[in-house]
Amino acid sequence: MKQITAKLLSGMLNGIAGFFVKTASPFIYRPEIPEELKK
Repeated sequence: MKQITAKLLSGMLNGIAGFFVKTASPFIYRPEIPEELKK
């Protein structure tokens, strides 16, 4: 039971981390601040 839960948790964390990397990359590589963040 614990092994299954650990696998699910690590899989979820990997997915969330990958999602954040994908969504954060445009902001990291763009030096100018988007208009939405200036408000």
